[in-house]
Amino acid sequence: MKLHEYQGKELLRQFGVNVQDGKVAYTPDEVRSIAREYGQAVVVKAQVHVGGRGKAGGVKFSPTIDKAFENAEKILGMDIKGLTVNKVLVTKAVDIDAGTEYYVGMIVDRNVQSFTLMACAEGGMEIEELAAERPEAIIRHRVDPITGLRPYEAREVAIRAGFKGNLNKIADMMVKMSQAALARDAVLVEINPLFIDADGTPLALDTKFEIDDNAMYRHKDLLDWRELEAEHPLEIEASKYGFAYVKLDDGNVGVLGNGAGIVMTSLDVVNRAGAKPANFLDIGGGAKAEIVYNAVKLVSKDTDVKAIFINIFGGITRADEVAKGVIQALKEGILTKPVRMRIAGTAEEEAKALLAEVNSPLIQMYPDMFQAAEAASRDANSAGEAK
Repeated sequence: MKLHEYQGKELLRQFGVNVQDGKVAYTPDEVRSIAREYGQAVVVKAQVHVGGRGKAGGVKFSPTIDKAFENAEKILGMDIKGLTVNKVLVTKAVDIDAGTEYYVGMIVDRNVQSFTLMACAEGGMEIEELAAERPEAIIRHRVDPITGLRPYEAREVAIRAGFKGNLNKIADMMVKMSQAALARDAVLVEINPLFIDADGTPLALDTKFEIDDNAMYRHKDLLDWRELEAEHPLEIEASKYGFAYVKLDDGNVGVLGNGAGIVMTSLDVVNRAGAKPANFLDIGGGAKAEIVYNAVKLVSKDTDVKAIFINIFGGITRADEVAKGVIQALKEGILTKPVRMRIAGTAEEEAKALLAEVNSPLIQMYPDMFQAAEAASRDANSAGEAK
């Protein structure tokens, strides 16, 4: 579950992290009142569950009360990557030139099968861009989930990253951030930028905080923070079916598989074939025809999807059940986009026989996933060009 900046800051504050003061507003008049209360320049920040708010015009410096009101009018109601801004966070402005900006974060890192602390002396930048262009600039340290991040480890990371200021205070903040991440089952916590003032004191100016959906039963006090209207409608529908589904930006091939590993591989082969995956959808093991039918129905609703790639290796999942689900969607008129499949393993021959009986050009089965992905990619790209 993604949290808004102000919510993430609240959790960090509970663990003793020094975070920037701010208040949430829903109208320009409320923004004006907060700016008047603070009696200094403020920053008005859109609160939506996407990155790139600043580049989209959703973060504005406001030197006066009137300017804060004016900026709130511009930001509230604006569209940022498909999400409407319904509220803003108003914070006291900080003189960035009077200090230094750094980056610190904690992620669940599958490469080390644990948590990883990340630190970088170039705060304020998009960390994804930095990781792609200059990965050596990011210092990484594996965090033991049992012992947690220890103060001497945090200090060593800060030194290696080139942090300046009061290193004991910075290390203490990193330890407290890691405690928040572990206690709240976070998959991601970022402080970017981490501002170090002239006295060497750290202050969290912006945060990202994401909690593992599978752990939400342990954090029932946060359930009210979930905002369905801020999530993609297909992700909401997928959760009703129990699917692991993620909507991906700018994709044109719907991807469906049985198991996280095979779905991730499917995303890669679609990219390799020259198209872009529009989603991640894992139907799990042992899926019956009804589950496959619901999965196809879900992906078909995505207007970005021009073709569907199904990649199934049947162990406990029977290939003929997969075929039955796809055929049912076709017969009911739900399936109007080409489906290119690789379904192998248990009951593979039965699946081939069922598809041969239907003999529809919309459904084609291939001997391996590369051929199926290439066919789906051609179909998706061709449909895009036709438009």
